[in-house]
Formats: sequence, structure tokens, C-alpha cells
Amino acid sequence: MTARFRTAKPAAPTKKPAVLVLAQDQPTLDSIHHGIGKVYDLAVISRYVEVRESLRDRAVDLVLVEVRLMGTDLPELISETRTRWPNLPIILLAGLSEVEYALDAISLGATDYLRKPFTIGELRHITGRSLERQRLLREMESLRSGPPRTLAGIIAQDEVMKEVCRLAETVAGTDVTVLLSGETGTGKGLFARAIHNSSPRREGPYVEINCAAIPATLIESELFGHERGAFTGAVARKIGRVEAAAKGTLLLDEVGEMPLDMQAKMLRFLQEFTFERVGGNEKLSADVRIIAASNRDLGQAVRQGLFREDLFYRLHVIELRVPSLRERREDVLPLAEYFREMFSAKYDKPVLGFSPAATGQMLNHAWPGNVREMEHAVERAVILCPGDVIDRLDLATESSPNQSLPALVQAPMLAPELNLDRSLADHMAMCERDYLDAQLKRSNGRVSRTAQAAGLNPKTLYLKMMRHGLRKEAFRRGNEGPGEGQG
Repeated sequence: MTARFRTAKPAAPTKKPAVLVLAQDQPTLDSIHHGIGKVYDLAVISRYVEVRESLRDRAVDLVLVEVRLMGTDLPELISETRTRWPNLPIILLAGLSEVEYALDAISLGATDYLRKPFTIGELRHITGRSLERQRLLREMESLRSGPPRTLAGIIAQDEVMKEVCRLAETVAGTDVTVLLSGETGTGKGLFARAIHNSSPRREGPYVEINCAAIPATLIESELFGHERGAFTGAVARKIGRVEAAAKGTLLLDEVGEMPLDMQAKMLRFLQEFTFERVGGNEKLSADVRIIAASNRDLGQAVRQGLFREDLFYRLHVIELRVPSLRERREDVLPLAEYFREMFSAKYDKPVLGFSPAATGQMLNHAWPGNVREMEHAVERAVILCPGDVIDRLDLATESSPNQSLPALVQAPMLAPELNLDRSLADHMAMCERDYLDAQLKRSNGRVSRTAQAAGLNPKTLYLKMMRHGLRKEAFRRGNEGPGEGQG
């Protein structure tokens, strides 16, 4: 131990973050001292038995642990620390041969790792990011008990969505890396832009790159740019998306589709935010905030060997899971009204609302394509709607038109054989009877459930059933079909 470090003991009040260092290697200690000694309140210990006492006697904001020193005691250290201080960042300092062990330790609860020998920039970046994450976690905990808020531009009346917006609003005010996860069509890109627009970088550029849409041979050039003559067709220097997003935000959309060799280069960039253009040898830096989005389970992709574990932990500082539309049922009608107003204005067509049947259809549909499917369905309905109210038949949905939540019985959408000698009223009456027949079959003759699915008042449904000769008893399972004995 060197005299330049104080031993762990109760510290005098200080505004500097307190960092506990568990290490013995002198070059490592020297690097820590030169890198963060002036900005953090450092305390050094060299034995595992001192950890418990040090954490009890002083307020510690972050722990640096030398993997070589801990050896087989590392899992126990992490487990005990996590039990008593669940949000305390633990950063592992690992030699080249210890990286795999460090990654295993991260799965047990360590926050991150830094490979030795490390630069001052790498040390400052990883400690600063970990402390910022801890601050955010504390703020999130305090916000959970506060009044609900929503992020600008996001429709959120459902409590599930309000919580996601509240967390997004919290992280927006920082530079922390955010991973947006969720099914296709849930609005991850909308969240990324809303976070940027609510951040201190809002005056800077917002740049997106879809990792799934760019060939593997071109993605490095798209991200980092290239020099003239770097490859066939490179007739001039081109800056990449990283440079274009300087002082702003870069969204790595569908990051799970990034090729493995490109993942290694992205990892190097995230460590110090420096890069080289393709065909160049000048080291460039970029001040950019990274947001990643994926509809894949990246944790599973790591286990399958399709995504680098170390890159996953770099991106997974804060994860926001955007819920599917079927998980936020209270947002279905507000979203539909938003899209109706938007497309009515776009196509200069005064569509005033939805019929009760259309409302029931939307509430009963599972929306497998999520918000994107709803947007397309309402746009189509506004265009094709013959009047000023969108009806159920105008509102054809993508995938299965009958997909509902829950879909106990999938009844076909029936239509009578077209006969031009009959009036429109006759055809509409036959369609109505077939529709009510199918809904009653699905609900096993339950009038209240059928009325809800059809968007009708139960009394109105009873009148229509009487008009069409439909009796609820005939639809109870075990009875004869609805047409038997009804004359």
C-alpha cells in the first residue's frame, strides 16, 4: 500500500463520491490515483475481511475490486454486498486471463468490468457511468411513490405505460446509455426521439441507424465513415452516423442484428468514444449519447453466442421495456382517436369518430402488430370510410381480422351470397344476423359478453336478436345449433 491513499475509515463530510478500492497491484493503484484521485474520495483496502467493516463505517458510492486479489472469494463478496447494498456499483478490474471470470461475476451481480491495463479515460468513463446509474436508480425509487408523469409526445393513460414514461423522463436528463426493448411496432423509436427531445442534447442532432437494414459489409462505413479510396466506390471522404450525431443522440435500432465483428468495434467505441474511419488511421472522438433498441431478447442472444456479452453489459446500463399494446389496454381508444384526428387532417376528410361496433372491435382485438398496426388500420379506415363515422367493416386489421383478446373461438367473418336483386337493406340485415350469430357462438350465448364485443348496449342486442330470431339458449354448448326449431 502506498501513502498516497488513505486507509478505510469514517470519512469527513465531503461532496466527492466515495470510492472503496480493494486492490494490491501497485501499477493498478497508481493508475487509479492518477485517474480519479482528485475527483473522488478514495479509500484503499487490500483484504477481503476489511470490506464489511469499511462499508459499515463509511458511506461508499462505488467499489473497485481487483479480480486477482479476490480469487474464489469474489462470488461471496458480490453476493453479500448485493444483499445489503443492492444498488452499490461494483466494478471489477480484470487481467486478460480473468475477463471470462469477470463476465461470470457480472451475471452474479457485479456492475461492470475494466480490463487491465486500462487508460485514465477508460477508468473515468466507467466510474462516471456507474455513479450516474446509481444516482438514476435512487431517483427512480423516489419517483415510484410520486405522482405519475408522461413523456412529451407519448400517449399514456394506462398505468403500465405511465411507469415507462416516468422512467424515460428520468434518464432523459442524463447521458446514460439506454436499451429500449419490446416487440416490433411498440414505439421504441418514438421513445428514443422523446428521450432526446427531453435531454440536455435536444439542440443537437438526432441520428438513427437500422442495423438490420444495412449489409454487413457496409455497416462499419455507415457508422464510422470512410476515407477516400478506402474501398471500391469510395470516391470521397464520408462521415458516418457517429460523427453526424456529435453533441446529440445516436439510436442503434435493431442492435441485435449487428454482425459480431462490428459488435467488437462498437464495444471499443463505447469504452472511450473514439474511432477511426474506414481506410483511415487518425483517432477521432465523438461526444454522442447512445440509445439502443431491439425487439430480440439480447440476453438470450448472448447465451446463444449471437451477441457479445461484454457489449450487452455496455448497452444494458438502463433498460426500458416498452409494453405491447395488449398490455396497455387503456391506451387503445386514446391512440385510435389520436390517429383518427391525424389522418382526418392529413387527407382533409372530416371523420368524426368510431361507431360502437368499431370501438368494440378495437378493444377486442389483440393488436399483434402493436401501435404500428393500429396506425395503419385507422389510416386505411379514414381513407375508405364512406361517411363521417368509422364502422367495424371499415376497420380491417392486419394479420387475422378475427384475432381477439382472448380468442376463445375464432369465428369466420361471414357474408351472404351477393344477389343484386335484393336491396342494400336486405344484405345489411343478413350480414348483421351472421355477425351476431358468430359472436353468440364465441361467447357461448352470453349476452353481456356478446354486447361488449359488438360494441352494443345489451338491450339493443336483445332487440336485434329478436328481430333475427336468435335465442341465447340455442348457443349454450351442448344444445342443438341455433337454427334448430326456430322456424
